[in-house]
Amino acid sequence: MIQSIYDQMWQRFERASVHNDYELDSHLLDIASDTRRGITALTYLKQANRSVLDEIMSFQKAVCDIEPNQYYHPLEELHLTVLSVISCLPEFELSEINIHSYTEIFRSVLSSNQQIEIKYQGVSASPNCILLQGFPVGDSLEQFRNELRTQLSEAGLRVTFDSRYKLVTAHSSLIRFRVPISDSRQLFRLCQQYRNYDFGSIVLKDFELVFNNWYQNLAVTKSLARGSLLS
Repeated sequence: MIQSIYDQMWQRFERASVHNDYELDSHLLDIASDTRRGITALTYLKQANRSVLDEIMSFQKAVCDIEPNQYYHPLEELHLTVLSVISCLPEFELSEINIHSYTEIFRSVLSSNQQIEIKYQGVSASPNCILLQGFPVGDSLEQFRNELRTQLSEAGLRVTFDSRYKLVTAHSSLIRFRVPISDSRQLFRLCQQYRNYDFGSIVLKDFELVFNNWYQNLAVTKSLARGSLLS
């Protein structure tokens, strides 16, 4: 199922490459003026071993050599979204919710789940971004997500997860398109070379619940709770 989602995205990217029909994100031209904020449970890839991170950054550099004016997520901000608890909304503020209720549930679920391993195999893309394909090893990620969904819903807290689609993948966004693509053929060929590339695996232990903007910029992100899964 996860691979089929990545494949569908890739097909859209291929069509965009052929017709030069990309979806550019104008917010990326002035991130400071973007007021969208939300609540997210996530984990940062920077806890991975250096070899995996080097492989990821090498791919980003290869794309940057072709398309230097696109938006590249910095290494320290690369992440995997466990659950978008409250999707980013314009002018959303922490004062609108009871933060303690969310953090208590987050810590409770953390304390009862095992560490998560993700295999990063290949890249996919869409008309608006390029991403790293992640595949969970075992069902730990799915279990973590489902327990968060269940406990947050049963507590009657404000949530918006699954409002557009149910999150099942384990991808990490690497590059977003903010200006017209200068060489769509070359970009597509490069991504095709990395379509099934083995970036390596990461065992994820440390997780956070954060208040964030759309792009998870650390300059905006506020950590609400953090902790580690069981070994």
